[in-house]
Amino acid sequence: MNAGGRHGASILPGKGAQSTLVRYMTGELKPKMPPNGAIDLETISVVRRWIDEGARVDSMNSAGSSGAGKSGPRSTPAVQTAIQPAPVTALAFAPGGTQLAVGGFRAVRLLDSVTGALVRTIAGASDQVQAIAWSSDGKFLAAAGGEPGKGGEVMVYDTVSWRIVQKLTGHTEVVYAVAWKPASMEIATGGLDKTVKIWDGSTGRLIRTIKDHADAVFGVAFAPNGKLLATASADRTAKLFDTSTWKRTDTLNAHQDTVTHVAFNGSSTMLASVGADKQMRIWKVDPGKIENPLRSQGEGDTINACAFSPDGSMLVWGASNNVLKVFNGDGSIQKREMKDAKEWLYSVAVGNDNDTVAGGTADGKVYLWSAKDGKLKLAVTILPTGPRVELTAEAHK
Repeated sequence: MNAGGRHGASILPGKGAQSTLVRYMTGELKPKMPPNGAIDLETISVVRRWIDEGARVDSMNSAGSSGAGKSGPRSTPAVQTAIQPAPVTALAFAPGGTQLAVGGFRAVRLLDSVTGALVRTIAGASDQVQAIAWSSDGKFLAAAGGEPGKGGEVMVYDTVSWRIVQKLTGHTEVVYAVAWKPASMEIATGGLDKTVKIWDGSTGRLIRTIKDHADAVFGVAFAPNGKLLATASADRTAKLFDTSTWKRTDTLNAHQDTVTHVAFNGSSTMLASVGADKQMRIWKVDPGKIENPLRSQGEGDTINACAFSPDGSMLVWGASNNVLKVFNGDGSIQKREMKDAKEWLYSVAVGNDNDTVAGGTADGKVYLWSAKDGKLKLAVTILPTGPRVELTAEAHK
């Protein structure tokens, strides 16, 4: 597929929508493939996502072929191992500290966000870690993912011993979202199987399954006051649920394409939703009465993730045009624009100092900026052999 045919390469790693393979499957290019048939949209979505995340070969190896022809056996070239960084699909700062959890291929890595140094590698995930969440007291870390076509998983780690204390396996497809209810052991998850599940993180017991979305669920977020759960879906909606009854209180219909992420501000009065329609919507939280967004902000490409600072003074997003933007707390004024990333920004997070902004990219890098002046402090490449830190001139000083 990388070599391509007469029309060039059939896949463009990191660019699923522009890849010839996907465009023939959707019918954007003619003739639509396969001949005399069709591939369901969910499968096309999985293929596109695989390409978006780098079209990685699971073995991380590229092997030469071997065989025999009329002239006799051919020699087998040596296997070449590709040391390639996996996409950084999840970021989360530890409560009250400087440690940053980074989701990658089959592992979570803890970095010191000041120096970029590796603090710990946490193994146990079966495939790409798609989402990370710390419990509000910092005693537990949940890492979500799973193997496409096999099932989803959420690993719950004790952050003292770093043992796996629970493995949540009720989703039938990859889990793309995870969140802890504040001051609670309840965990919310969302996945490609179109469901939201609520778990008891202390026992691993499934409490409830919510089947309210018509497509994959890519985001879940609890309000800091614990009263509401927000969800984001490929069905173009974000939804709010009352956490005491689990009844839906609102459906937010403003987005025109997949809603990729949702985030509450610290006071639980505002919700941000972002999506593939290249828009961020800001909603005033008023359960049962939300009809229209308070405001909208646009970008030149899909917005993949958003996050508020802990004190609510800042809102950030990361997009597929490699841009990270910083806004004031209600999203009305753009304060900064960071363009240091060379690939899609898949994940974002804001540090406990309400200044450090982290962005994770499709080419395996974690960028750390200061929101006060917009300057890049350092960049860390997450390689299978360990992180490689690149300090800026300011950081060296």
